[in-house]
Amino acid sequence: MALQDEYTQLLYHLLPEGPAWDGENPLIEGLAPSLNRVHQRADELMAEIDPARTTELIDRYEHLYGLPDSCAPEGVQTLQQRQQRLDAKANVAGGINERFYREQLDALGYT
Repeated sequence: MALQDEYTQLLYHLLPEGPAWDGENPLIEGLAPSLNRVHQRADELMAEIDPARTTELIDRYEHLYGLPDSCAPEGVQTLQQRQQRLDAKANVAGGINERFYREQLDALGYT
């Protein structure tokens, strides 16, 4: 059963019983597609939570994490490069040692 049909059934089940509510209801038939679109949009936004996969919110994430920073190379970066830098900065964990910095350089594509 399609999601829109499920929303239609859900809305019909919310109506009170009685002859006034029997048959098709244009209000219900009109609301179900809207609920379906909201549901699909919420699913799309769930993918935006991950900085490594974000596309729509990448500008906002970059602003929050201070990107591009002074370490970013000159010129235009591809979406994939921007996502990699954002993911590396958002998920940074480590300490002040050579291994940590080498791994960060690898993650940012400097090696």
